[in-house]
Amino acid sequence: MQLQDVPSLWHLRMVNGGLAHIWADGYAEVDGSYVFDVLATVPLDHQAHIAVTSSAPTRPESVCVTVARIPMNAVEELHTAKIGMDARYCDCEGG
Repeated sequence: MQLQDVPSLWHLRMVNGGLAHIWADGYAEVDGSYVFDVLATVPLDHQAHIAVTSSAPTRPESVCVTVARIPMNAVEELHTAKIGMDARYCDCEGG
C-alpha cells in the first residue's frame, strides 16, 4: 500500500477529556461513527485484507482505506489540526 498524498491531522477531543490524533485524508459519518480514511494505491490482490471504502472506476487500485472508526458519542469536538507539510499545528494542544 502506498499513500497518494500526505494526510491531514485531525484532532478529536474525547468526552473523557483525551485528545486523539488521526492522520487521514478525510472522514465520513457512518452509522454513528466517524470513519477516517486515506487515499492509497493498493494492488487488487491486497484489497481483500483491508477496509476499502471506495475505489476509482478507471483505476481500481486507487482506493480509500479506513484507518480509524470512532463512535461519535465518544467525541466532544472534531477539527482539522494540520493540512499539508508546511502548515503549523493547531493551538488546541500548544503544538
